[in-house]
Amino acid sequence: MQLVEQAGQPLEAPTSQDVINVPARSNVTPRIAFDTFTGRTVYHCHILDHEDRGMMAVIITQQ
Repeated sequence: MQLVEQAGQPLEAPTSQDVINVPARSNVTPRIAFDTFTGRTVYHCHILDHEDRGMMAVIITQQ
């Protein structure tokens, strides 16, 4: 995925990353291309207490 915006500010050059750190009380905007992927994938928070409270979901893509 690419990180394209952080804390409401667009990045000059999007950076490709497989893990994105979201600082406390902040937000980020990732861009993910699923055009060559069909199936299920999951996004989640690596802090288990957060994951247990719903910061985890499945994305299903179809061609």
